[in-house]
Amino acid sequence: MKIWLYSTILWLTSLFIGCDNVAVGYLYTNEASYSMDTLQVTRFSALENNIRELKRIFDQYTPEIQDLLAETDQLETEFVSLQERKDELYEAYKQAKTAFNNASEADKEYYQELMDKAADEYTLYKDEVVEPAESRIRSQKNTICSMCEEVGVLDPYTLREEIAQLQEQIDKSIPWTTAQIEQVLGTEPLQYTLYSVKSVNGQEAADDFAQYVTVIGGGRMYVDAKVDSPAGCYTVSLKVENEGHSAILTDIFTFDLRDN
Repeated sequence: MKIWLYSTILWLTSLFIGCDNVAVGYLYTNEASYSMDTLQVTRFSALENNIRELKRIFDQYTPEIQDLLAETDQLETEFVSLQERKDELYEAYKQAKTAFNNASEADKEYYQELMDKAADEYTLYKDEVVEPAESRIRSQKNTICSMCEEVGVLDPYTLREEIAQLQEQIDKSIPWTTAQIEQVLGTEPLQYTLYSVKSVNGQEAADDFAQYVTVIGGGRMYVDAKVDSPAGCYTVSLKVENEGHSAILTDIFTFDLRDN
């Protein structure tokens, strides 16, 4: 009897131990990748230098381009007032229309005249003042862009946009961001962490760059805008894991840190 009892206990114990060894869920990473596996990043200290370099291009414009640009800028400034006046006339027309709709039948004719007058004033101003001014500005901008292309320099509108983007990045410290990783299949939740960083500049530079990298859900990575590690390529490996499984995604992404 005792032998039978001990045998049963031993069998149950081995059964529970066996259950503990059963893997939970699954994790498949053989095809893991990013749609774009390289991201160009500008060193923080280089952003202001880049702005200064872009601004120097304005000095390369011919006198003809500079004169036409100054004239067009002035037209755009004046155009703001034209738009405001157009909006005022349109608002007057809407008020006249509302008054007409609310008027008694006896007063309809009077308010009809007011509404028609407001509509005519708005239409005339829009067609004879605003649209010609807008057309002139558009035409001169196209001319400026063509003139810049002929002398081989960026047009001022592209320059201003690039400068504004760089300045916004400085002011708001907007991080550099990757897409999410693709083709990682596994039981949720999946957790991603930075496993290692390699650099052409050596391990010290790699360790410095790693301080600026954050990995969040889906394997999306953020690089702090104030990254100022030595320029060069930094290749990242990630670790992905869930309950009972883990995998290293070796050299899955490269950050190309530049001075421009």
